[in-house]
Amino acid sequence: MPKQLLALVTEETMVQETAKRLSGDIFYSPVFICNADHAVPIREQMDDIGRALAEIIIEPVGRNTAPCAVIAALHAQAKDPKALILLAPADHHVTKPAAFRRSVAAAMPAAEAGNLVTFGIQASAPETGYGYIEQGESISPGVYSVAAFKEKPDLKLAQDYVASGNYKWNAGIFLFSPKTLLDEMQKFHPDIVEAAREAYEAAKFEGQKCTLDKAAFSACPSESIDYAVMEPTDKAAVVHCDIGWNDIGSFTSLHGLKKGDAGNALKGDIVTHATQNCLIETDGPLVTTVGLDGYAVIVKDGAVLVCKLDAAQDVKKIVESLKTQARFDKL
Repeated sequence: MPKQLLALVTEETMVQETAKRLSGDIFYSPVFICNADHAVPIREQMDDIGRALAEIIIEPVGRNTAPCAVIAALHAQAKDPKALILLAPADHHVTKPAAFRRSVAAAMPAAEAGNLVTFGIQASAPETGYGYIEQGESISPGVYSVAAFKEKPDLKLAQDYVASGNYKWNAGIFLFSPKTLLDEMQKFHPDIVEAAREAYEAAKFEGQKCTLDKAAFSACPSESIDYAVMEPTDKAAVVHCDIGWNDIGSFTSLHGLKKGDAGNALKGDIVTHATQNCLIETDGPLVTTVGLDGYAVIVKDGAVLVCKLDAAQDVKKIVESLKTQARFDKL
């Protein structure tokens, strides 16, 4: 299961947390864009928290965030062309949801004025796993033009970014009007707009479900919204946020978010001795550890993962190996 469908930090899943966070007077019911395998779990999880959804748009193939943004703009334009679109990943953790809603409200005038607004997170440490946004001139209180987007830096450069105070983490959250996004995408990637429009216009609508045309969407170039439009446009703006944000991109970041006594983050039936700085979670079987330092131990549906936290990025190699061995029962 992708992390957005899992309860990693609280008792609610990431997508449930996101849906609750994006609620209130300024929001419509959410529209989800996902693949076919995730549509039913998302609907079930929304039912579990009593959150009404507007539509679920099914991507027949993955094509990154730029085509996703164009589909969102086309859909919003068909429903309410005056509405703004908040394009938000469903797998982020935010400890200050009220502050986030205030940031969205503060960004709305800039988006209504024709800017593509992104949200810059106050950097608390020189993280090398995040992209950064360099702020430019002030547009309005708390809103700035974007001077540059910076790729994930090395440690020294990240330290320089944080020390300058002029750079924020790029959270990958965007606010824009349908017209602005489509106009700017048409300038820089008309091929994406054309393919996405064809996929949407040929989509199959069944109640609250919209399934994009597979042939048309498969022909759509795969590109991120950052590369496709945010970097080349002169309409990029950034709003500063202090919202307790974490994208939980690895076991290491999950451990950092949840660690307590002895630096351990524990969930489930666990007994430890001389164990520190570990992430240990089990969905049933008793897990006991002796003399571990800096490990992740995860037990899920009878499968066990043990790895050093500082090597957690290599878990994908195990996944690739399991796929090669056709061990789909353990994926």
